Amino acid sequence: MPEVGLSRGMIHYESYGEGQPLIGLHDGAGSSKAWKKQIEIFATYYRFIIYDRLGFGRSEPRLSYEEGYLENRVRELEELVTDLGIDSAHLCGMCEGGAVALAFASSYPDRVKTLILQSVGYYGTDETIARCESYFQPWSKLDGSLRNWLIYHHGQDYAMLKWEAIRKARHYVWSQSYDLRPRFSRMKSPTLIIGGDRDPFFDLEHPIAAYRGIKNSELCIVPGTGHFPNEEAPAIFDKVILYFLKRHRTPPM
Repeated sequence: MPEVGLSRGMIHYESYGEGQPLIGLHDGAGSSKAWKKQIEIFATYYRFIIYDRLGFGRSEPRLSYEEGYLENRVRELEELVTDLGIDSAHLCGMCEGGAVALAFASSYPDRVKTLILQSVGYYGTDETIARCESYFQPWSKLDGSLRNWLIYHHGQDYAMLKWEAIRKARHYVWSQSYDLRPRFSRMKSPTLIIGGDRDPFFDLEHPIAAYRGIKNSELCIVPGTGHFPNEEAPAIFDKVILYFLKRHRTPPM
């Protein structure tokens, strides 16, 4: 099991295929297993790297959500790519992973070849907070399928602890002070914004705001999908991503 020790803890990562690095960043409640349907096809054309952020999946457990959470996740990614000897990479992030990818691209624009943002919440509002409140119920009240999903990502013993820690922290979009829009003007790399037209958390104003605010960006709304188009419609998602990457693929170093 590939692991790398970073300044704040040990993280698990996996690497498939060869070529230009394409890094997949998972959502804010799951793990790198969220990319299982993309591994085979993406690894055909790229070195597809997925990892569990600190406190998620098979990485070192961490239940606290400290101040500067997003900045620490950016630092974590920077340490990982440096440790793996990667100068620049294509970043593909979903939900919270997309927020990390965008924040990384705004801090290290020369280290990002292209940026793909799936189902990201770009700012907090009363509506997004209310939607999170209704979804993130106590473990005892969760539907069995959601419990099993969490156990799949985090294991039997850790899943409940992780879920309750997320609920307690109220991080990411659970605050009106959360806003990624000021970072839009610092984006340099070609950017694909992708989402589902039935996302239960973020309405279409979110991806549209990113599309309008980020130069050299493209927008794709996948019909009939919710928060995880890559899992709900993988054939469409994969084609859109690979078409985007092919058009913006940089020559090998």
